[in-house]
Amino acid sequence: MDREKYLNQTLLPHYDTLIIGGGIVGAGVFRDQALNGMDVLLVDQGDFSSQTSQGSSKMLHGGIRYLENMDFALVFEALKEKNLWLKLTPHLSKEIPFILPVYKESKWPMFFMRIGLFLYDLLSLFKNSPHKVLSKKKVLECVSAIKSDGLKGAGLYYDGIVDDSKLALECIYDGVTYGNCHAHNYKKVIKIESQNNEHTITLKDQISQEEFIVKTNKVIFATGPFTDQVMKELNIPWDPVILPSKGTHLWLKQDAIPMKEAMVLQTKDGRIIFVIPQRHSILVGTTETPLPADFDFFNIQPTQEEIDYLLNSVKEYFPQIELHHEDIISSFSAVRPLVKANTSSKKTSRNHKIYKPQAGMYVLVGGKYTTFRRMAEDLNKLIFKDMNRPYNKKLSMTPLHRASIVKNPYEEKISQEEIERIIREEGVRTMEDLIERRLSIQSLRHFSDKELAQLLDSYKNKF
Repeated sequence: MDREKYLNQTLLPHYDTLIIGGGIVGAGVFRDQALNGMDVLLVDQGDFSSQTSQGSSKMLHGGIRYLENMDFALVFEALKEKNLWLKLTPHLSKEIPFILPVYKESKWPMFFMRIGLFLYDLLSLFKNSPHKVLSKKKVLECVSAIKSDGLKGAGLYYDGIVDDSKLALECIYDGVTYGNCHAHNYKKVIKIESQNNEHTITLKDQISQEEFIVKTNKVIFATGPFTDQVMKELNIPWDPVILPSKGTHLWLKQDAIPMKEAMVLQTKDGRIIFVIPQRHSILVGTTETPLPADFDFFNIQPTQEEIDYLLNSVKEYFPQIELHHEDIISSFSAVRPLVKANTSSKKTSRNHKIYKPQAGMYVLVGGKYTTFRRMAEDLNKLIFKDMNRPYNKKLSMTPLHRASIVKNPYEEKISQEEIERIIREEGVRTMEDLIERRLSIQSLRHFSDKELAQLLDSYKNKF
């Protein structure tokens, strides 16, 4: 779809469904409905995939730490989805090895680690590349700079990494190729009026300030950690279900740590930190900081305390490495969509939940990035049943029809011609969208500071 056609998609007066929230979950619901012949409108008040869905650890994984809680069903589901998306999107994702070192004081001793890695491969139905158990000597051969005192050995297992924001965008690109399926960013829902099994939605363009009215049979909220706030703004009766948690990541220079394999580090306070070489950089994260419900999630930034926490956690495993703030290329934060185990609980669940606050209205919350397709499937089975329409869940398991223009910005130097095509064809409305999601410049060093300044200056008038 070219830029002019994208930006001038005519809003229909009526849609079968309207999805609020253009992150990975909303994108998955949108694509699945488009594949099944629904007339559907997807809207987001900002750029698509610009919040939680671009602030993940860039992983497709089963969640090996959930084995500790014996959450086998969640791990099984996530591993199945991980291996599906590795197959469907090899240009965005790949399987890599992770080393999980074990020390005398580790929370997970060697015998527990051996059992856990076997279960992990078993729950993947042995579709993961097989795990290995490494001796202390072998670990030091693989990662020579790692702390040797107290080291007992390590487990080596396989999980996937992914360009998280691009996967969401490509699901949207796929959806808009079907029938009356439209996707509009910078369209905020400011009012919902419901009557006679139909909803009248007032949308406001956040750039032009123009207002639009559309009608729909079903409204779907895929607003992640923003759900409670959105429901309150729209005056929809709702008991809060989100327990927001802030996660911060760092992009380090490629030579900051001498390592080739990704690592899983257990911190002294019982958390897990991933250190993943990718994009010619090293990704380190994440923190877990509880947030108040009224926090401004849209303007969330890493704090110095969180940055220091991540650097110090890495230094504990690499005591001989001089790691400084100058080694940080960039940092980012996002809010996890953790959902209460029940409405009166302070405990969280990583399983997704579906609510129906009123007739013809659905709220999808919780879950993991990796399981977004299954989340969409569970919701759409319910919606299609309510609408008495046939639903084929296998359609969402088929390959995407269109890849991003720049598939791997961290593998190849980006040309000016490709940037021009992105602006023309991928519906970019802001410079931030171009920089952070299409070009991934925050984690790249294909451009010198001078080249980057010239690039941005040459395109600033396009928006």
